[in-house]
Amino acid sequence: MAKRAVKTAGAALAATRRPVVVDGLENVVAGLGTDRDKASYTHYGLPKTLDRQSLENLYRGSWLAKRIINSVADDMTRAWRTPQFDDETGDTQFAIESTEKRLGVKAKVNEAIRWGRLYGGALVIIGTNDGPLDTPLDVDRLGRDCLRYLHVVDRWRVSHDGRIDMDLGSPNFGLPIEYILAESSVRVHHSRVLRFNGQKLPYFAWRANAMWDDSELQHVLDSVLDCDATRRGIATMVFEANVDVIKSPDITDLLSTKSGEAKVIKRFQVAAMMKSFNRTLVLDGEEEYEKKSNSFANLHDILGKFMVDVCGAADIPMTRLFGLSAGGLNATGDNEIRNYYDMISAKQEADLRPQLERLDQVLVRSALGSYPEEYAFEFESLWQQSDSEVAATQYARAQRDQIYLNAGVVGPETVARDLKETHTYQNLTEAEIAAAKNGDYKPEPDGDEGGAQPPPASRRARTKAPAKGAKD
Repeated sequence: MAKRAVKTAGAALAATRRPVVVDGLENVVAGLGTDRDKASYTHYGLPKTLDRQSLENLYRGSWLAKRIINSVADDMTRAWRTPQFDDETGDTQFAIESTEKRLGVKAKVNEAIRWGRLYGGALVIIGTNDGPLDTPLDVDRLGRDCLRYLHVVDRWRVSHDGRIDMDLGSPNFGLPIEYILAESSVRVHHSRVLRFNGQKLPYFAWRANAMWDDSELQHVLDSVLDCDATRRGIATMVFEANVDVIKSPDITDLLSTKSGEAKVIKRFQVAAMMKSFNRTLVLDGEEEYEKKSNSFANLHDILGKFMVDVCGAADIPMTRLFGLSAGGLNATGDNEIRNYYDMISAKQEADLRPQLERLDQVLVRSALGSYPEEYAFEFESLWQQSDSEVAATQYARAQRDQIYLNAGVVGPETVARDLKETHTYQNLTEAEIAAAKNGDYKPEPDGDEGGAQPPPASRRARTKAPAKGAKD
């Protein structure tokens, strides 16, 4: 039998819907798996998608939601990156870093990641002097000072005309060919934008969402609301920590008239004032006084459970999201924060590196006039070792190198080059490496005493200490 061809995305989506066949445990006696089993009616429906206004209200009204968005964006750009290429004078690196600072690249990328996480997508528009924005970008035509500006726009400030790139060989396959700025009729070709996304969606859900991803707050919404509601509930209980209860005869009859109501109010207002002033409450012989207090014994544990739930939903450890130290004997939270930094590093490599490599095709040419073939960059580590840990690590490496040198496994040139690549001696020159290979490198003599003097400041050890992420 010939298969019916599905021509539209909607028809394909409808074709995937099939009746649910329950093939589980059915126990007639216990009712498991039958219509009498209440669990059999549990299912997941289509979630309510947060619109722009709801996301902005949540971002502005809940510090917890705001930190979920900002913390990952800040950590992905905090330690930033270091160019990796031969540059003995430092002029090349200085030119690139100066161009980055002039254009605010770090701040622009941070903003793009932030709005991409909040709204589900954002663009960085690359403005160059080679031609109109609606034409494809040809990086081979770019030269010095070609990069004019970088602008960040979120997904709600751009649209597209429905034309999709269907070239299978294009890195833009399946995405819009052009973007239209909402505040104007300006069209921007896809080669002139960097696209930052949010929480990935299945294809049909992604198409239904105007070809944008979900907000990072979409799947953590219930956890954030529960945590905020619990925290507000506890704060409300503080005002009701102690409640005075006074039983008075005929009070119901008095409250039935306006004059009686005024007498009751005046009576207990005076009683409350006397109690607060003299620490004594004066009552009639037929009145009874009782104080009821709310218990706060287990509220800390209850709130802690909701906080853990939020951390799991957001994939951010407690030490980073709430600024709380890890609990338990000998607990430091280092393992949690290291795992979190590994996750940030993975995001940098998977999501941030492709965008920065595209940007560098323009930025490096704008700074240098050309693009060096050996140019590359590495992200700095978020984890910072203490001075004692750095010293111990370097000492262990020095012992290792000495053992291999004595055994003839490696030569002085290999050790010298490794010292430069690991940034133990970042400014070690190729001439010094070659001298180490030939065994003729000698420190410059001291003119006064005739002894050896330390190498110049440019050749002294410059230990690479990755920026340690704050645990607040």
